[in-house]
Amino acid sequence: MYQSFLTLIKENALIAQEDKVLIAVSGGVDSMVLAHLMLKSGFSIGVAHVNYRLRGDDSEEDEALVRDWCHAHEVPFFLHRVDPAIYDARESIQMVARKERYSFFDQLRNKQGFTKVATAHNANDNLETVLLNLTKGTGIHGLTGIAIEGPGLIRPLLFATKEEIYAFARSEAISWREDVSNQNNDYQRNLIRNEVVPLLKKINPALESTLQDTLLRLQGTAQLLEQAVEVKKAVETEGRWLLNVEWYRGHPDQLVILTELIKPYGFGFADARDLSGAILSGQPGKIFYSSGYEMNLDRGQLYITRRVDTSVEGEVMVPKDEGTVSVGTFNIHLTYFSGNELPPHDPTTTAFFDPDELTFPLKLRLWKQGDAFYPLGMAGKKKVSDFMIDSKIPVTLKKEVLVLESDGQIAWIVGHRIDNRFKVTSKTARMLKLEVLRHA
Repeated sequence: MYQSFLTLIKENALIAQEDKVLIAVSGGVDSMVLAHLMLKSGFSIGVAHVNYRLRGDDSEEDEALVRDWCHAHEVPFFLHRVDPAIYDARESIQMVARKERYSFFDQLRNKQGFTKVATAHNANDNLETVLLNLTKGTGIHGLTGIAIEGPGLIRPLLFATKEEIYAFARSEAISWREDVSNQNNDYQRNLIRNEVVPLLKKINPALESTLQDTLLRLQGTAQLLEQAVEVKKAVETEGRWLLNVEWYRGHPDQLVILTELIKPYGFGFADARDLSGAILSGQPGKIFYSSGYEMNLDRGQLYITRRVDTSVEGEVMVPKDEGTVSVGTFNIHLTYFSGNELPPHDPTTTAFFDPDELTFPLKLRLWKQGDAFYPLGMAGKKKVSDFMIDSKIPVTLKKEVLVLESDGQIAWIVGHRIDNRFKVTSKTARMLKLEVLRHA
């Protein structure tokens, strides 16, 4: 096992001669074996132990074991005792503990000059992570397992199974402590470890080893996906993103690429499936929302913008002259153009009108029940409330929707659809461009 440990470090260039490595040691068999291997290898090391103070005397005895080991081997020992008052019912204990742990590691790296933190994740941890992610329905990246290194982190025990770690600990007479909470199946990972994995190993006793080969193939697949996404990713201009989707034909591989392309903006696989349907049906003006962004599909292009805060009190009058009107946290820009040829634009923030059909000043206000208009591209009159339902505008966003009035008639559901009566036609001599943008 020792030679495998050194080989993994060398092949992956995990530790350089000048590195100073902080080892996260809980007192369990994995971390105690890692500390032993790191010490035996002659690396410059220190040990960090976090006492979460959740298991009474057991927590104190874990701390004592790690401290005594460090003292016996003259290894710098760093301790963080967590104040139980920080545990909050609004957040899981595991999440709070993780934040405390990595915050402590960062402090030690900054103050003590450690260049890397080593954790004792092993092959079984990798297996549990993949199964957990598969159960929860994550994408390809969730199935590639735990990375052998990350920003400032290394995991040099990922090659070893739990059985191998126990066998090595016994052969080297390494002391460790068992965490009895690992038997509690109320935790999802424990349930997989204690109930699911043993059943799977009845089918394949070499499950952990088989997984390593599978992960290599999945990691290669993920890299191919990243390359495909890179050449198609959205182009940013003036705080907006334009994503060409003319290439999309609905094939399964393309749906995966589409999912990855919109993921940075807070959209998931379900959104990608809905977007797929809109692209294939040629449905114009379809809008999708995430917590921070809007996507608008228009003629093979996907316009992605940050959601505009349309908070406005009362009514705002918009004059006829070119210029800018400030409303809350955004600006309305008015610009006139000769002719009637519409340029490419983002329909979530911009609309073009025939100004000769408008009556100024225009009035900007929040929509209200009873509002109706004649949506562009649709026959007849429609209530704004029905239009929002058909457009699948979330209930949480409906209260923010603004309308632009011309002499009591709605000319624009801002960011969604203009009224057919005020559109640019072949008879239009000049156009008015109205653009709604967040303050810079």
